[in-house]
Formats: sequence, structure tokens, C-alpha cells
Amino acid sequence: MLSLSLGCGSPPAATDGTATDGAATDGAAPIAAEAGFEDLAPRAVTVHERAVTLAAMSKIFYNFRPADTDAGTRPVIVLFNGFASDVVRAFGTGPNSVGLDGSIAPNPHSLTRIANLLYIEPRQAGFSYDVLEGRAANPSDCSQDVFSEYVDAADVLLASVQFLERHATLHGPVYWLGESYAGVRISWIMAYLRQAWALAPYRDDVLQSMVARIDRNRYSSGQILLQPWLVGAAHTTAIRAACQSSTLLTSVQASVPTACASNDACACASANARSPYDFSVGERELNARLFAADAAQVSPEHAEALYGVRFETIAGLSGSERARGFKCSVADTDTPDQTALATLLGPLPAAQSYNLAYSPLTTGKGSVDPDWRRQNLIGQAFLANAEHVPTLITDGQRDLVVPEQALAPALRAISGAITVSEAGNELTLGYASGPRTLAVRRYPSAGHMITMIEPAAFAADLRAWLDNH
Repeated sequence: MLSLSLGCGSPPAATDGTATDGAATDGAAPIAAEAGFEDLAPRAVTVHERAVTLAAMSKIFYNFRPADTDAGTRPVIVLFNGFASDVVRAFGTGPNSVGLDGSIAPNPHSLTRIANLLYIEPRQAGFSYDVLEGRAANPSDCSQDVFSEYVDAADVLLASVQFLERHATLHGPVYWLGESYAGVRISWIMAYLRQAWALAPYRDDVLQSMVARIDRNRYSSGQILLQPWLVGAAHTTAIRAACQSSTLLTSVQASVPTACASNDACACASANARSPYDFSVGERELNARLFAADAAQVSPEHAEALYGVRFETIAGLSGSERARGFKCSVADTDTPDQTALATLLGPLPAAQSYNLAYSPLTTGKGSVDPDWRRQNLIGQAFLANAEHVPTLITDGQRDLVVPEQALAPALRAISGAITVSEAGNELTLGYASGPRTLAVRRYPSAGHMITMIEPAAFAADLRAWLDNH
């Protein structure tokens, strides 16, 4: 949870999706659901003053669900979780959602009522994979420098712009919606779009060239941050302090069957086998629901409901094409069986998987001591961005992983001359240029996964917020 010279993108997949605007003007194809890959060519970058070669062509998987009406002028929301897009696709954002038992049902709160949705799977997460020509992958292709937060954000931005440039009939403002670690990704994306290159220990000439030529205001319309990791090491410290707060302890104690043996709310939830992602739910129960959602998303039976297209129509996904590529991570107990997918699309080489909900960037799956945990660079980027970029933050009040009450203290620890205050449904940052107010929307029945538990409330809040921007 926490779970590229620009190449030519794959052509839009054949689709049974329904066009929303009818035939587009100038003879363009209707705006309809599709899925495919944006091909990001190899490129050279610098990470912490180390030269890094991104030798593989990265095939970044995308899934586009058009707005129900007026798609050409509606906003475009780019969505992802911390690593893949599995949770936000499965729950409460698109036209259909995954039920407790893995079944699929219509989502009456689909965000396609107000916007176009572009789900992006970062490098090697979800269905994304890398391809090398002329040699097999070696350890350098899977290094921590390749799978760093800086490359990750650059890849997603490059792929998103590439998709939208290929879809010129989409004219609406672009917003970025992410859950959990995605707060890191979006913060770097916003810093890149603002050309605030000094904030990151990263140089990428291809990225800089792309940013220089696009409409940066359009792509910086706003950031929608669901239970986001935003500050860095100071965030970890503030979360530990939040676990000691009497308010959080009272809430956890009221939810669990046995008395807390300590004054630590997080320890109390753990002792009662509750999930840190939602302390009102058993850890095994929540993990089972997430596993069922991931299983639904690799089921050919459910593909059209969740993606708007059938898997066999997606260019670049067949076994013969996919077998040319590689993933650095391997399947584990978090990975649903993909036999039906392999039967439909063709087998893959040993140790390969069509879909992994995580990537080598994931802590515990490959990433070791990343900057976003041990430094506060990302917090400085967030503070710099928030002066210019409209921001919506959620507060799932049953979340112990990234409790919103830790955000203001974490920011104060690194903010210097920028004042940080919180009151009601607002977080206010005081800059020399004047105050900026960030919207905070609170969900008392939700934990980390806002769109899973409170899709109706979130959709209403998002609509109202977008109407003001």
C-alpha cells in the first residue's frame, strides 16, 4: 500500500467502451475507454550526482475511462495508489467497484460523472514492464537509483503528458489524485511542472525539455491527496507522536474488544489484531478484501467492467509481447493467481507475472532506506508547491499508517519561516507572499482507503472542490 526520451506510445486499443461525446470534431475517433502502454525510451539521468542509465524501454500501463458527458472539456484526473493503481481502480472512482467477495457492481458515485479518469501504473508496477534489446536484465537495471522516487515521478509525468498529447480532443485541466506514498510522487511531479529543479537531487534532460514546452498551468491544476505521505523523516516522527495522543487512543479503545495495555493507540490496535490501515477492521479481514480486489483486476471475466476493455484487445499485453520484457520483482503471497490471464493471453517465462500490485520501489519489496523515509526533501517540495497549487487532503480518521493529525506537526518541524496552522477543515500555510489555505476533508468511518469506505462522501467533496477551482 504504502500498498525516457519520449517514445511513441502504443496505439489505442480496440474497445467496446461507449463514446461520450459521439464522433469528435475534425474526424477524430470518439472519446472512449481504452487501455494500453506508453513507451518511454531509454534515457540517461543523474540521481544524487550519480550518472544513471535507464537502459530499458519502460512500458507504462494506462487505463482511460472517459467522463460520462462532455469528455472533451471535462477535467482529466490522473490516478494511482502508492505503487500501482489497484485500490483506486477497485473502489469508488470508476464506473464499477469490487465487492467484499470479489464480485463487481456498478458504482453510483463514479467520478466519471465529473471528470475523465486516467489510471497510470508506474514503472514495473501493475501491468507495466520494461524491455531491453539485445541482452538480459542485470542488477543495474533493477537498482535503487532506477527505482527511486525521482525517476518514478518523472516516468509518470512523461507517460501522462504523452498520453494526453496523443489525445488532443481532451482539453480539460489536469489534476493529480494519489493515495499514500503517491503523495511523494505528486509532490515531485508538481515540483517538476513548476520547474523547481533545485528541490530534487535529480537531473533529467528529457523531462526538462518536455516540461519547457507544455502548458504547465494546465498540468498543475491541483493535487488531490488521499492519506498522503508528504514530509519525510519528520512525518515518521510525527506519526509516532500521534500514536501517543489521547484522542487517537480513545478512538481505538472504543473500537477494540479488549482494554489497551499501553497508552499507544497503534500498539493497542496491533495487540487486538486490527489493521493499521483501518483500526475498526481486523487485519486479516482487510487484507483479504484487498487481495480479492487485486484478484478481480487480473480476472478476464471482470476486465471489461473494471478497465472498460477486454484484456485480449490491449496492444502490448499478450504473452508473446509481454514475454519480451522483464520485471525486477517476483510474485509472492500478495499476488493473486493469474492462471486465467495466462490461459487467455499466453504463458510467460518462469518467475514472471503479468501484474504485480507493487514494484521494486516498494519498501519491503526492494526499496531500502529511501530518501522519502530518511530525509525531508519531499516535505520541502510539498511546502514549495502548496504556495502555488490548489490542494485537497483527506483525513480518514481510522488510519494509523498516515493519520492526518500528524501532518501539521510534521510540517512545522521543517517549515522554517512558513507558519503552519490547522482549524476546522483547513490547513493554512503562511508564506511571505501571504497565507494559502489547503482543504482538509474528514471521513470518520474511513481509514487509509477513503474511496473503499466512503465513496459517496468523497465524490461529493471532490465535486464541490473542483467546482471552486
